[in-house]
Amino acid sequence: MKRATYILLLFSLSRCFTPDIYLPEIDSEKINLTLNIDEPSSFIKLGYPTSTLSKQKHNWQLKFDNNSSSWGVYTNPSQPIRIINTNINRFELINNKSIDGNTIWQYDEVKKNQIQSSIGSWGDFNFSNPESHKDVYVLNWRQDSVEYYFKFQLLDASINTYRIKYGPLDGTETYTDSIIKNDIQLYSYFSLVDKKKVNSIEPLTDDWHIHLNYQVDSISKYSRIPYSLTSTENIGLFPSAELNYKHVEIHIDSLLDYEQINYIEAKNFSYEKSNSVIGLFYLKDQATNEIKLNSRQNLILRSQEEYYALRPINLIGNSVNNYTVTLEIKKL
Repeated sequence: MKRATYILLLFSLSRCFTPDIYLPEIDSEKINLTLNIDEPSSFIKLGYPTSTLSKQKHNWQLKFDNNSSSWGVYTNPSQPIRIINTNINRFELINNKSIDGNTIWQYDEVKKNQIQSSIGSWGDFNFSNPESHKDVYVLNWRQDSVEYYFKFQLLDASINTYRIKYGPLDGTETYTDSIIKNDIQLYSYFSLVDKKKVNSIEPLTDDWHIHLNYQVDSISKYSRIPYSLTSTENIGLFPSAELNYKHVEIHIDSLLDYEQINYIEAKNFSYEKSNSVIGLFYLKDQATNEIKLNSRQNLILRSQEEYYALRPINLIGNSVNNYTVTLEIKKL
């Protein structure tokens, strides 16, 4: 009888303890990506195996948000394109005399892993069709050793279309165009110089998660991040990662070792939607100003209910202008 009682007691006590969870060993894979300011950029599609895609580089100046509820307009992140809002809505009044040596130019910049547009809030978005303020903007950039000055105006927008007016600042030519939103890419791209939409910049939305590229921003903001000099004082070209905010949320971790990150840890992280991270995976060698790996920075991505961890493990080259990075990727 006593023996039966002891067995019953042990069985009851065993139910009070949660059994250990044994996670299987996680396979990882390694990919090599080459970044060059004059070459195509690299898009990564997570999965097992991970796939990469390079898109041909084109000259373009503006990209328009295709999200049905968003109306952001942004500049090419790999070119120092500067902008002023003249706060004048008569297109014909803006000319070469509208700018001078005292003009205060603005650039797109990254704040809290989000791109802040230098064009900004160009209309009243409390209507189903946004009501444009019709302010005329002046854009300036250098392309193939040519200095360009253009004026640009958002005329109006319908449920899925931007309508724009633009032309050289000297007023010699004026054009109007419509940019129709599509739901198979994050952005629509436009070349003011070529006067047309550029279709081959970005893969279909379902075909990528991360885009390794460059982003212009203020040198003084990122003293620890390597950069390439540009033709504009105090503006640098930084290595960056663009995120497909429709498919991924991110958590950047510098506390855990990469080997410690597993599915259970990942589920407990807090995640945010982001569209750009400057200097991810890299630090500046303070003695030489050359690029080096940030071995303590891990990127964890959540895509629906799947989790991935990425880290840099090797770097070939010491210049931001041209280097090859090896990323280790594991699906948790």
